[in-house]
Amino acid sequence: MAATENHTAFGGKPVAPVILLALGHGATHYTWGTILILVPFIKQALDLTYTQAGLIVAVFHVTGFFANFMTGLAVDVSGRRMLFMVLSALLCGATTFSLGLSSSLFLICVAAGFMAIGVQGWHPPAFACLAEEYEKAKGLVFSIHVVAANIGEALAFQIGGLLVTLLGSWQLAAMAGGMPGLLMGVILLIFMLPKERGAGGGQKQGMGLKDYLEGYVQLLKNMPAMMVCLVSALRTMAQNGLMVFVPLYLIDVLGVTAALTGTAMLLMQVTGGFATPVGGYTADRYGPRPVLFVCISITSVAIVAATLLTDPTSYIACIAIIGFVLFAIRPVLQRWIVDLVPNEFRGSATSVMFSMQAAANAITPIIGGWIADSYGMMPVFYFLAVIMLTANLVTVVLPKRNPANAD
Repeated sequence: MAATENHTAFGGKPVAPVILLALGHGATHYTWGTILILVPFIKQALDLTYTQAGLIVAVFHVTGFFANFMTGLAVDVSGRRMLFMVLSALLCGATTFSLGLSSSLFLICVAAGFMAIGVQGWHPPAFACLAEEYEKAKGLVFSIHVVAANIGEALAFQIGGLLVTLLGSWQLAAMAGGMPGLLMGVILLIFMLPKERGAGGGQKQGMGLKDYLEGYVQLLKNMPAMMVCLVSALRTMAQNGLMVFVPLYLIDVLGVTAALTGTAMLLMQVTGGFATPVGGYTADRYGPRPVLFVCISITSVAIVAATLLTDPTSYIACIAIIGFVLFAIRPVLQRWIVDLVPNEFRGSATSVMFSMQAAANAITPIIGGWIADSYGMMPVFYFLAVIMLTANLVTVVLPKRNPANAD
């Protein structure tokens, strides 16, 4: 098969692992997309407030914060990257299925927490593995990996919305949402995990806990890397806010159907999928700083512009534009962070980035829910626009040179 051949675009390395890991990443993000599209229907079924609905997403991100840290440590010390990816995919599938068996806010929050361990636990081993194996093609493989996440979320939005419409049950939609994670977990277990064992995955550990902790302290002192993580956290904070409150706005304020809501979120992901390689390419050519500045500025303006629209079609079109510029930033930041740290700490650097994102994301649905309950939905989007403007201020003082090009 062509996928098993070596290609110069991938630095002479085989393409099949890139594709399989991308599918695995898409499966984990299918879990994330499933819970997002189901939150409005859970809110209606259990008669929750916006704050309580936001709590579900907040629990996901708080748990994800700790999951990222622990996974980064385990991956860099053990070297068993593929093993943790297999466990991540299987956990995503099992816990998404269990969400459909939950009947109270407490049980739903518990399920959301375990879902977060699966989703966030994927990133440290995956990005560290890809960065090491495809050193000469990190931008390309990262873009493919991120596009797969966009596709996974987009499919979850569309399929989840359709299933709720057709079946009239968010529980059944949640159970169906567990299938991609379980399937990809089994595929990776069969085809990829034996290769890690055969290659002597344990040989890569070579780092005791003391050495790891000393290196981790140095990582946290790396100010350029931490600034990149901060921008990433702010960007994802705004993205998460949109993912949570756009469906609520469409259903509760504009009164659109579940299927059309799923389509709106699908378009946001599809445009983001097209933007991802564009962002990676332009960052390679012009440097990440101008790409970040332009994309963040457009996002801020578009979020405010969307609040002026009351026609569902126009609003959805504006959301699609936001998705394009917002998602274009992701591979730029992910490529940047792994270039700023030693190879043996790439898993931990990725975990720091995603942990900061999780911590910031945990705040967004709670504050946004309180704003919506107290002042209405419109001020929530002004809040998200301010977050993106803050990210732009940080971007101004980021290093002007792309560290990937520095000797």
